[in-house]
Amino acid sequence: MEDIDLVLHRLQQKLVQLVKQNQLLQKQNATLKKESSLLRGTLNEKETQLQQLHQQIDVLRLSGNALIEDEKKLLEKRINLYLSDIEKCIALLNA
Repeated sequence: MEDIDLVLHRLQQKLVQLVKQNQLLQKQNATLKKESSLLRGTLNEKETQLQQLHQQIDVLRLSGNALIEDEKKLLEKRINLYLSDIEKCIALLNA
């Protein structure tokens, strides 16, 4: 009888320990999910900032007098593509 009581007591202790470990892991998981969400938000902000910086570089290149001939041609092609796309959109709107 004592052996059974001892085994049941040990089993109960192990179950309590498992429940505590499970609760701790759930708290850690929730914390990590929050951190992940914050990091994703920060990443999105950084990507937006990077795009803005690329646009600023383009503007600076446009406004600078020291554009290399190849850069001028590339920029002119990009502007012409944008204008072409805009004209297509206007045509679609008027149709």
